[in-house]
Amino acid sequence: MKFTRISALVASAAIAPAVLFASPAFAADAKAPAVSAPDAGAKTAEEQAVADREEIRRLMAADGAGSVIKERGTQAIDAGPAAMRKFLEEGQYKARFEDDRVRVAQIASVGGRSVQQAARKALNVGTPEAIKEFLEVGQFKARFDDYRVETLQIMYKGGVSVKEAGSEALNANTLDALEQFIKVGQFKAHNIDNRVAVTSLINDGGPKVKAAGIKALRGTPEDVQAFLDKGQFEARKQDEADAAAAKDKEKDKDKDSGKKDEGKGKPEPEASKGTATGTDKGTGTVTTDAGAKPVTAADANAQATAGSSLASTGAGSALPWAAGGTAVALAGGAGLLVAARRRRA
Repeated sequence: MKFTRISALVASAAIAPAVLFASPAFAADAKAPAVSAPDAGAKTAEEQAVADREEIRRLMAADGAGSVIKERGTQAIDAGPAAMRKFLEEGQYKARFEDDRVRVAQIASVGGRSVQQAARKALNVGTPEAIKEFLEVGQFKARFDDYRVETLQIMYKGGVSVKEAGSEALNANTLDALEQFIKVGQFKAHNIDNRVAVTSLINDGGPKVKAAGIKALRGTPEDVQAFLDKGQFEARKQDEADAAAAKDKEKDKDKDSGKKDEGKGKPEPEASKGTATGTDKGTGTVTTDAGAKPVTAADANAQATAGSSLASTGAGSALPWAAGGTAVALAGGAGLLVAARRRRA
């Protein structure tokens, strides 16, 4: 027993120095991780705040950022690092959802019937997924349907060129083709139809219509439309007024010409003409405005010749007969006078 105890004490004394010298080294190894250098990828609180602030500003400046996300982002920046971190983790999604709902309402306010129906459906569902589906897909499908209806309506009211351009857009069967026709193509085609209409009016119109139509064709599409809406009617009124004035002037000219013709063809008064008469007793005298004087056979023949000359000039239908009768009466009177003188002799 005694040898056993002595051996144990000796062994303990031999091991003690090794244990005592090894203890400081073990303690140093245990404390090593606590004093090691920080990880190069980790950020300090200040660096994290700077990064969050920059990210919020990027979200606020992005295309399509709404008023809600801008307002909430500004509030988070002003509130400090904790508010910014919370905005980035949760707040931005809530703010974007509210902005998307506002966008859906705005699209519906300017859209057609199909767009309004699709937007109303998305808002009624009220989930972020439904709103996103409308903004990314649904609104374009609905707009395509509305554009087709609008194109058909434009074609119904338009002319030949408008109908042809609308048919081409419908046959293309794409949203871009229909939108191009509605926003640009229909106006170009409408201007062509207007110019054709103005040309037709120029060909059929009066001087004022022709002049106004040519002036419009040399101007802008707005000038052409103004002529069709108003100018042609004003020009036509002027042409009608000019035609009426010319007709009245022609009537006045015909009246003046008729009065001159009546003055030329009117016979002279009977008082200015000499009247030849024979006496019942055969005195052979002619009574004129200058008085009565004897008439010889030569005078009778001269008057007969003058009567024939007047008849040949066409001075009147009754004058030749009156002159001839007078000549016969004078000749008879002269013969009776000669016979009476011979009896006396």
